[in-house]
Amino acid sequence: MKSKTYGAGEAPEKRFDSGKSADRSPRGPVRQQVPSGSQETCAVSRRPDWDQYFMDIARVVARRSTCLRRNVGALIVKDRRILASGYNGAPAGLRHCLDIGCLREQRGVPAGERHELCRGLHAEQNALIQAAVYGIAIQGAVYYVTHQPCVLCAKIMINAGIRKVVFQGVYPDPLALKLFEEAGVVLVHFGGSSSAKKEHRLAETEQP
Repeated sequence: MKSKTYGAGEAPEKRFDSGKSADRSPRGPVRQQVPSGSQETCAVSRRPDWDQYFMDIARVVARRSTCLRRNVGALIVKDRRILASGYNGAPAGLRHCLDIGCLREQRGVPAGERHELCRGLHAEQNALIQAAVYGIAIQGAVYYVTHQPCVLCAKIMINAGIRKVVFQGVYPDPLALKLFEEAGVVLVHFGGSSSAKKEHRLAETEQP
C-alpha cells in the first residue's frame, strides 16, 4: 500500500466514520439521527382533535364560574373560530354566590328544577349575551359546553340558530334533549355516545 508523505506543518486529514450515516448541519454540530417517522408519530398522538381542543378551552372558562353547585363553561364556535365565551354566575355588578351563598341550596331546590329560583346566569346564556353585546352573528354556530344545557338554554339556543351542541357532563333535564332533537339540532355527548338520546337515563339520575 502506497503511503503519503506530508510536508512541514502538514497533518494527516482526520476522518471519522462510525459506519452509520449521520445528519450533519453545515453550521452546527452533528445531530443525532432519529428513526424516520418517530417524531411525527409522537407529535400527532399528542395533538387534540377540534372537539377536544374546544372542550379543553371550555373547561378553562368554567374555572371562572362563581356557582357553588356546578362550574360550567361555554364557547360559541363557527368555522373553527371562537366567537364568544361564557361561564355561570351572578349578573355583572351583583354579589357572587360564592360570597353570599346559593339561593337554590337555601330553598332546597333540586337540580334541573325551578330554574327561575337562581341569582345566576347560565354559561350558555352569558356566551350568547357576549355575542349580542359585540354584534357577533352566531346563526349556524356550534356550542361547546362542559355540561348538557337546561331547557331554558336549549330554547334560547334553538332560536339563535345554533346547529350543533357538544357537551360533556350530563344534567337532569330530558326535556332539553327532546327540544333539541325536535328542532334538528345535532347533539354530541363528548367522550360518550355520538347522540345525546342515549343519555336520558344518566341525566335523570345524576344528582347535584
